[in-house]
Amino acid sequence: MADVPENTLTIDHKFIDESKTHTGRARRMIDLKRWDQHTVVGWLEDDFHHFGVTLVHEGTVITDVSATAVRYPWTSCGFAPHALQPLIGKTISPRSSDIGQRLAMREQCTHIFDLTGLVMAHAMRGIAHRHYQTITESRQILGWKNHKNPIFGPTTICLLQDGIKAMQWHSERGEIVDSDTGHHQALGRGFREWTESLDVECGEYATIMRRALLVSGGRSMVHDNYPNAAAMDQPELCYSFQASRREKAMRMHNTTKDYADSPEAMLACVATKP
Repeated sequence: MADVPENTLTIDHKFIDESKTHTGRARRMIDLKRWDQHTVVGWLEDDFHHFGVTLVHEGTVITDVSATAVRYPWTSCGFAPHALQPLIGKTISPRSSDIGQRLAMREQCTHIFDLTGLVMAHAMRGIAHRHYQTITESRQILGWKNHKNPIFGPTTICLLQDGIKAMQWHSERGEIVDSDTGHHQALGRGFREWTESLDVECGEYATIMRRALLVSGGRSMVHDNYPNAAAMDQPELCYSFQASRREKAMRMHNTTKDYADSPEAMLACVATKP
């Protein structure tokens, strides 16, 4: 095993599955469909989440939006779809990340927020259907920082659009390298500025891949041993981690799935409207 950084501490056995020296392949699927002339439907699923969004528009204005939480980690996540209502009356944009100009991200479920941005962009795309899948290859866990945060070895993440490779990265030490362009980019500060400099399609690809890469790290954790969102000791980055909700956001047990070898089982609701 590679050298572990000096600031690595003893792991907290309550939250870590020591049998996992590798996290296993992680998948995330997103399906976007024009339901009718004024309606776009999106579904998203990975090992930890399963959400759907319906957006109704009249020309360039959003007239209705709703979401369904099928599978989620905290009890409070089931109420997050209601936070989308301020989107009604806003204009749609072809750039999915522009959703951040229309909604306060930290008051949203991160994954519903991302999916809503993709649904909004699809409403302007002029095609009936698009399907995404990200595949993050297994990463070795080199050690643990602050008792429970994994330190990962390198990996590769690939994005398939309608079954065809659209983008691929090598990821190591919090940075990605684009396989086609050779561009180096930190996953943290400066990432959004970089995606905004890309064309609409590539910016969407990169935004999807970053989130999938971050979510894939959850495969190293035993989520059911966290009694509530507060126990994860995370910043107020989303709906359930807000200080006003985190203590009451109780763990939804037995909601983690493993799709490493069974992508065909994903998006079982894709033929329905949220």
